[in-house]
Amino acid sequence: MLIHDIVNYCNFEFNSQKIQHRCCDDCNHPSYCPGNCKKCLEEVHYPSKYPNGKIDYDCQTMINFYVCDYINKYTSEILYLIRKSTKLENIKDYHILSIGCGAAPDLMAFEKYIIENQFNKTIAYFGIDKNPLWKNIQAKINDYPSDIITNSNFMCTDAMEYLSNNFINSANVIVLQYVISHFYNTRQIKNLESFFKNIVHQVIENKNSWEPLVILINDINCNKRGRDYFIKLMEFIDSHKYNINFKKFYFDHNIKHNSQRYGEKHPNKNVLLNLKEFDLQQYEPWDYCSSAQLLIEIE
Repeated sequence: MLIHDIVNYCNFEFNSQKIQHRCCDDCNHPSYCPGNCKKCLEEVHYPSKYPNGKIDYDCQTMINFYVCDYINKYTSEILYLIRKSTKLENIKDYHILSIGCGAAPDLMAFEKYIIENQFNKTIAYFGIDKNPLWKNIQAKINDYPSDIITNSNFMCTDAMEYLSNNFINSANVIVLQYVISHFYNTRQIKNLESFFKNIVHQVIENKNSWEPLVILINDINCNKRGRDYFIKLMEFIDSHKYNINFKKFYFDHNIKHNSQRYGEKHPNKNVLLNLKEFDLQQYEPWDYCSSAQLLIEIE
């Protein structure tokens, strides 16, 4: 599967840099280099704890580490959510718009979903991410031989700007995976409302009338990190008189407040993909899911 190809590539690249003692050669940490990719990722993900830390994925070594650490978690979270949708079963072939796609864990989840259900479906995938450091991994995805993933296309540009100036026709799946929290982490939360409006006007209004459109939102389960903005997108859609169904989900991990019980609890939180063939111990990869999710289905 695609996830195996990408983990194999990123693991090899990271270990090659480590062997050559080049892991931190391109470090551009704003304060100091901690010499540890895990530490840099923590700074990116928890900016309030590290006001002088890294704020983005701006190091190729860290990108490779990040994939090996997080890809099973992110792929599994989306796969859990996909399995909750009844409308996805009714879509003939998937035309996915993924905003802030990175290494495309949502594409890996859809491939797994089709395989496990033995569906005769294909995937056309359009991913937008402004970070150029994903391009090597995305090139590997484009080279991946598959009868299921018939087309993958990546655009290295700012999604806000792109959606302001371009219509996207015939998308029947939209994925926002850890995008809203990224707005928060990079101090752009004030732009979220216009971002949602562009999704409605430039994408949803150009959907095919004969099939549903499914929106999958997966992000940090914290009301102080943008989670409570999920519902804003649904409100914008609803204001345009679409017939919609929606449902919230969460994983029972590290729940400290009732506010984190966001809708229906998934019965399981374990990651779903088997990556034991790879020696990933140095990354201490996530083996459980922890996100909050919103599933929106437009008739």
